[in-house]
Amino acid sequence: MRIVHVSPTYFHPDSFVGGGERFAEELARAMAQRDDVDEVKLVSFGPRGFRERPLPKLERVILRSWTRDKMTPFSLKLFAELRGADVIHCHQYFVLPTFLAALQGRLQHSRVFVSDLGGGGWTPGYQIDQSRWITAHLPISSYAARSLSGRNARHEVIHGGVDLERFPPRSAAVHDGSVVFLGRILPHKGIHVLVEGLPAEMTLHVIGPAPDRDYLSRLTQLAAGKNVRFHHGMSDAEVAGRLRRAMALVHPTPVDASGSAGVNELFGLALVEAMACGCPVVASATASLTEIVRHEVNGLLVPPNDASAITGALQRLAFDPELWKRLCAGAIETAARFSWPGAALRCLEAYDSAAEVAQPRMADAR
Repeated sequence: MRIVHVSPTYFHPDSFVGGGERFAEELARAMAQRDDVDEVKLVSFGPRGFRERPLPKLERVILRSWTRDKMTPFSLKLFAELRGADVIHCHQYFVLPTFLAALQGRLQHSRVFVSDLGGGGWTPGYQIDQSRWITAHLPISSYAARSLSGRNARHEVIHGGVDLERFPPRSAAVHDGSVVFLGRILPHKGIHVLVEGLPAEMTLHVIGPAPDRDYLSRLTQLAAGKNVRFHHGMSDAEVAGRLRRAMALVHPTPVDASGSAGVNELFGLALVEAMACGCPVVASATASLTEIVRHEVNGLLVPPNDASAITGALQRLAFDPELWKRLCAGAIETAARFSWPGAALRCLEAYDSAAEVAQPRMADAR
């Protein structure tokens, strides 16, 4: 089986350092390590083109984009990279590369699948129903599956994973009392709600890139008088070390006036990475987060947009060491169920299932 993954962006400072980019990278890597896969290619776009082979069966191809818009990249070389693929797996639904890849996949009789990771850019896909060209959707959570685009609603939920070697558990069930936020520092992450709800005696480490300088300035002003530290450009090893020392990761995803989180949290990679380190999670009870966090089992769920609820949850963890230890153990157990090899296997089963369905149709046509 020859598999080509297509993503508008890739996990690198030249592109984006986010959960969506890590998702495509880790899934392709996990597939390339399987014996039943012949070749995996991850195609993306950037300001310069290059090729590299991080694994014997994994080729990473970055095409030089003709555009400056990272979410609307284009290169004619994409079509050559897709030739001969048995499976084309696109990441992001409403982006130009997915529209073009789905069309070519249909023309060359490749199986085409799409995992929407929540981003978007200009594409004819807003006006033309490209779902007719894809075999099925592979949403990354049950929450994501509720809002599939297009008339073709065939889907299998694949979830995401965590690299347990990169994010190993803490050596002992102890913590330093600190709190961590992990992710891009943007308004839809709700970090302002966390800063407002942070108890005065606690330290908060906000870890991640800050593409919105105005929002970072707002957070800095909001944090005046509190012990809030911002970290940009930390390595995975440094992040894992911080999570293994922390009392909790807080994921304060907000909702709008209608109570919707939209497409902002289709799967919480930061949550499973924290849990792998034995770090319980305090999360908003919204979007896909309730599929990962089980209240009083591996973390605590709080109402969205509620700073006082975050205050109460953090104080509860600080003053109830037995509860914290129970959640620490539950977090590690949960993370073991979210692996990249497991996500890759679910994808491959979906690929094969689609091939089995197509075969009788082809025979009938003959």
